[in-house]
Amino acid sequence: MNRITSLIFLFFLSVTVLSAQETAGDIALNQGLDDMRNGRIDSAASIFRDIIGDSSLKSYFPEALYWLIKSDIALENYNEASRAADGFLSNYQKHPYFEEITYHRGRLLFLEKNPDSAIVALGDFVELYPDSDFRSSAFYWIGESLMALGRLEEADAVFSELLSQYPSSIKREAARYRRSEISLLYRERELLDLLKWSHEEYLRDSEDFYRREAEYKGQIASFRSSQSDNNHSKRLLMEKAQLLDIKSFYINELMRLYNDQ
Repeated sequence: MNRITSLIFLFFLSVTVLSAQETAGDIALNQGLDDMRNGRIDSAASIFRDIIGDSSLKSYFPEALYWLIKSDIALENYNEASRAADGFLSNYQKHPYFEEITYHRGRLLFLEKNPDSAIVALGDFVELYPDSDFRSSAFYWIGESLMALGRLEEADAVFSELLSQYPSSIKREAARYRRSEISLLYRERELLDLLKWSHEEYLRDSEDFYRREAEYKGQIASFRSSQSDNNHSKRLLMEKAQLLDIKSFYINELMRLYNDQ
């Protein structure tokens, strides 16, 4: 009888301990989530780390790790968030949050200024999860990565695809803005190209004009016929006027392009 009583006592003791652990885990997790809702992200991240560091709360690790990743992203602790994401993806492949963390891992590559790797990772994500709620966001960050690499045409195509496939996406306004920005970048390139071309053209014409003007001044003393001198002078004045017309044309074109932006 004493033995049975002891077994019953141990059973209820273990249940009590487990219940206490669950209560402690729930309290800590809820406190962290409450801190996040109220903008106390640093405090929330600290609580989630404490949960992960307590071996008695192992059943809470996936949830705490998930929220720690999101907290670190909000705090721009991208390296920490990446390490936490790698840990999650290595240990919790069957967890419901696995898909979302896979997306965040690709996004973090962009945030860590590694756009080439981000394009690969997010490209794999959209292929692997064609029905994911995060697919349109993955497209957006692929577009951002392409823009960071200066691949504007490809970025514009990705943003256009996002808007076409996901017109109600949370990223639709950001994608429209990026498309407008790309259009302005194209105009800026056009303006800079014209500026460079016009400057080079003007310098070439100027050098040719001033070379001939210098030759004329050097030869003035040798002119004996006033008619010859007047003809040469008139020709130089006409060429100088033409040069000024060219310069004026370039300036007007540049101003037109600038005002059209």
